[in-house]
Amino acid sequence: MASRPVLVLDIDGVVSLGYPGAPTPWYATLQEDWALDPEEMARDFFRGDFREVLRGRLDLYVALQPYLESKGMADRLEAFVAYWFEKDAVIDRRVLAEADAWRQRTGGRCFAATNQEHHRIAYLRDTVGLGAHFDEIVYSAALGVCKPDRVFFTNAQARMGVQAARSIMFVDDAATNVDAARACGWRSMLYRGPDSLARALERWG
Repeated sequence: MASRPVLVLDIDGVVSLGYPGAPTPWYATLQEDWALDPEEMARDFFRGDFREVLRGRLDLYVALQPYLESKGMADRLEAFVAYWFEKDAVIDRRVLAEADAWRQRTGGRCFAATNQEHHRIAYLRDTVGLGAHFDEIVYSAALGVCKPDRVFFTNAQARMGVQAARSIMFVDDAATNVDAARACGWRSMLYRGPDSLARALERWG
């Protein structure tokens, strides 16, 4: 008996479009709105303690507090996180529609697999409503490891309950992640926009 097909989508760069490097990233007006330099914050926070946050080894609020304190914003932690999460939730509804239609047509399962921390996952799943479109959102802080580490993919496959790696179609906008998934036996495609996803899903499942 053939395994049920499994579609696995990345979030930032595929489902959500406010990611760093996007035409309009979430921090596009950070300097104007918060008097914070995005490049400095990337250097001093996102490329520092935030890496441990993504692996689930440090809570976001604990990691972010000292940075905001250094900027005289110790009392604005929750407000800043709310701002960040809202700005970073630019959802491509066409991608979700394509995934929903594929799942209905094939009877397959659909997951997200992403480098994220616990608080933003809860926001995306419950407040933004992504939970309704996926069987589960599998993410780095829960797995203890980030893409493109091989262990991310092996742990994610176990979490999804998938026996046959070749029953998975993985879609990501980062070539390193696509290559890593492929090395674990997953079928993988480099995301090039919703049209490329639509064409791939016509043939998958």
